[in-house]
Amino acid sequence: MWDSGFCNVIIPTVSTMIIYVLTVNLVRYLMRDNCLSIRDVSKNHSWTPIISSSNKAYYCSICESLLLNTKSVLCDSCGVCADTGCIKAADKQLVCKAITQSTEIMKHHWIHGNLPTVAMCEVCDEECDIEPGLVDWFCCWCQKCVHEACKLKINEICDFGKFKLMIIPPGSLEVVNRRRTVRRRLQLRSIIPPVWSDWKPLIVVANKKSGNNDGAMVLSMFRRLLNPSQVVDLSERDPVAALEWCRLLGDKSCNVLVAGGDGTVAWLLNSIHKLRLKQVPAVAILPLGTGNDLSRVLGWGSEWTVTLQYDGRSLGFRGSQQRKFMYNYMSVGVDAQVALNFHRARESRFYLFSHRIFNKLLYLCFGTQQVVERECKDLDKRIEVYLDGKQVDLPSTESIVVLNIPYWGAGVKLWDLGLQGNEGVGMQSINDGKLEVCALYSSFHIAQLQVGMSQPHRLGQAKTVTVIKLLDSCAVQIDGEPWSQNPCEFSITHCNQASMLMSTYR
Repeated sequence: MWDSGFCNVIIPTVSTMIIYVLTVNLVRYLMRDNCLSIRDVSKNHSWTPIISSSNKAYYCSICESLLLNTKSVLCDSCGVCADTGCIKAADKQLVCKAITQSTEIMKHHWIHGNLPTVAMCEVCDEECDIEPGLVDWFCCWCQKCVHEACKLKINEICDFGKFKLMIIPPGSLEVVNRRRTVRRRLQLRSIIPPVWSDWKPLIVVANKKSGNNDGAMVLSMFRRLLNPSQVVDLSERDPVAALEWCRLLGDKSCNVLVAGGDGTVAWLLNSIHKLRLKQVPAVAILPLGTGNDLSRVLGWGSEWTVTLQYDGRSLGFRGSQQRKFMYNYMSVGVDAQVALNFHRARESRFYLFSHRIFNKLLYLCFGTQQVVERECKDLDKRIEVYLDGKQVDLPSTESIVVLNIPYWGAGVKLWDLGLQGNEGVGMQSINDGKLEVCALYSSFHIAQLQVGMSQPHRLGQAKTVTVIKLLDSCAVQIDGEPWSQNPCEFSITHCNQASMLMSTYR
């Protein structure tokens, strides 16, 4: 009976399921579209709530009434405002900032009223928007403002203003219209560079969940200044979508501004490395996270490959490997445990309030908890560390930190603490191809390091290979991304060099 059921029921059912899954994935693969989807601005505006604390008065672009309630909205692409009752009329009557057009000649896109703060007329150089109501005009591309009486005196051709060399003009985007679904989808097929010298477009990516959720504000600000399609929200798309711009530009280089924390920046850099772009973009950082150690570094060093080797012989199968990429630092132990506890709290449905100060206080609470619980006690008995093939002696420790950049732990220059007078200890450099490895005694020791009252136990520097054998389960983090790791072996080797943009104002 069992043999009959197995042959007549189970095998056909499982086979059908396998064939179905393979067929679906094959069809998806064959029908995949390499074009990049962009927002269809012919449908509606990109509405965002008007901040109630703003000291600027806004007026509805349809009924011209003063917007006093908190339910009023503003299009962060073109600047049109509306109250709740006029949103549909605004979508129908007022055209949003066009992200693409068939002609290269660009005329001003004038928006009536609601000018930026302290707007000066481009013609008479007098202040605009000084009277109450929906008065005067501004172009949502070049950001130029004019009085009603001066509007006819300005050239109707838009020159894209002071951000011209960063903007991808609408005439440069070639899109195709896809109607595979009920909603129309515009997809970018190619980019035709404008005939401007020194043109180097800026692609902006932001993570709205980083830090105190300032990502939404950053996205809105850059949609107003650039072509809205150049601004990518990482909560809706992964970094590969943003880097598709770089691929379509071909031989033309571009810059990428990433707004977020250390994890967001590392996520983007990982994607750049994996895609093997023809022109590798230079990356600039706008810090929005809690730690932001990357943004504190004055220069930029190397990229390292972290290979995780699992030993499966005890379970009767061969071991497996997993590769990760490290740009900042890697740590095993108590600081990774604190980061893991914070990460779990932030992903919880009960995490209702997000602010940078609140996040730091939450980190402090989890750090204090580890002072009492000491989950990573006697880590030195559960881990082995090899620097350039030589095993090092470990003190009684609760954390091992591998540094690629000077800053760690939200601004602590770990390797340099108490370095003066220590003969035989090498100086740290971000581009010497070396890693610095330290041991931390406890969570309380970390608190002392934060205020400069102690120094780490320096295990040494490694130039080629650092091996960490984890003999028991423990918390691990790489560039602020924590997880709970089963026993394995970490091999850290030099991989590549990342090209970064740096501010001259330090």
